[in-house]
Amino acid sequence: MRLHRPALTLLSLALLAHSAHALDLNEAYTKARQNDPDWLAARNNYLAGRQESAIGLGGLLPTVVASGSVSQNEFEPASVTPPATAATTSEYDATQWMVKATQPLFRADSWFDYQRARASSSQAEAAYRSQEQELALRVSQAYFSVLRAQETLAYAESEEAAYGRQLDQAQQRFDVGLIAITDVLEARASFDGARANRISAEANLNSAQENLAVIIGEGPGKLVPLKPDAPMVKPVPADPEAWVGLARDRNPDLIAARKNYETARAASRQATSGFLPTVDLYASYSDLDRDSTSPALTQQNGTTTSVGLEANWVVFAGGRTYAASKQASYRAAAAQDVAVGTEKQVVNATRTAFLNVSADSYRVEARKQAVASSEASLEATQAGYEVGTRNIVDVLLAQRNTYAAKRDYAAARYDYVINSLRLKASSGQLSEVDIRELNGWLDPNASVVSAPDKTVAPPDEPAPAPVKKKR
Repeated sequence: MRLHRPALTLLSLALLAHSAHALDLNEAYTKARQNDPDWLAARNNYLAGRQESAIGLGGLLPTVVASGSVSQNEFEPASVTPPATAATTSEYDATQWMVKATQPLFRADSWFDYQRARASSSQAEAAYRSQEQELALRVSQAYFSVLRAQETLAYAESEEAAYGRQLDQAQQRFDVGLIAITDVLEARASFDGARANRISAEANLNSAQENLAVIIGEGPGKLVPLKPDAPMVKPVPADPEAWVGLARDRNPDLIAARKNYETARAASRQATSGFLPTVDLYASYSDLDRDSTSPALTQQNGTTTSVGLEANWVVFAGGRTYAASKQASYRAAAAQDVAVGTEKQVVNATRTAFLNVSADSYRVEARKQAVASSEASLEATQAGYEVGTRNIVDVLLAQRNTYAAKRDYAAARYDYVINSLRLKASSGQLSEVDIRELNGWLDPNASVVSAPDKTVAPPDEPAPAPVKKKR
């Protein structure tokens, strides 16, 4: 079926408009909150954990129990006093219902269970906050991993094209007898290596895109790249101990570990309270109705109201209470050890992240200068090759160093971004606000470095073999 030109033009414009939209980091984060299965599970676990406090409080509040029964009965007295001559067996229907309200007065187990539940709810909230930071970090890492892979692929394509041109030039020089066959072989080896690197870069890009798609729930498509002049400065405050102090106070993993210790300690007290008695205040009301012809049975019909105290004390339970209290105390000690270990890990991670960000701020500038120096060196080497003072090995090495410097510069920029996020996460400050701020570092008008137009051998076709010069 042929399309008329106006229809074809409209279709082309529609496809162009659809493909022109690029996904930015803020949109990716929003999609992740809606679709990432790990985040959805974490949110539901948090909502479930919030109920712990209400459940624990219920053990301290009054309980009201209503019960009732309807039965068919047959009554036969054990003996009959003369001169009774009537049948002594009675069949009757009975209806009974009762309402009993109980208010705990002294229940140490319920009190410590409430303390355990409150700590558990706080632990769930801290774990939720940790998962929220982890989601922001995962989305950012996946997003910038795609950008890094795109830039790596672009440099790999550019490098392959450059080596392809070098191979063509070497072949031409060899054909006219200006260079030896070894120069052509060197150029071809470099070209083949660059092609292999480009294939690997394509695979890495596909893998990075798949990882991002799993988090956001759909194919990422085109992404908004990082600005060339994104501000990459030292962290503020510039004192690592200030960041460590923030981490000790606000790191959600550390808070969760501390709350877990409080939970275990309350559980230990709850288990120990099994040695203590329980005292409850109760009030009950019951109504009994026997539909019988026997006066001895009907005389018991009526209502009963009771108010009183009820005490229970488990004197011996086969050693179970003692064993449970010892088990809970060991678990509390283990939870304390975990909290101490978590604090050490958090402090170490915070200091490491601070040092990495500080080093990255200098490394980015150094890598940028290295790119300029390597490009100048390449230009000088190529000029020397043209006049015969440098050989092709020098040119190939200079090209390799130039593209390695460009890749290192790109990697340094992305490392700075991710390490900055890790520093904020370690100190408990990473939030959606930081995602929006980082989104401002992106530029929809920027583009990933692209390779120059150059026809090179496709992956499934070998590069043309050098032709020996005819003598």
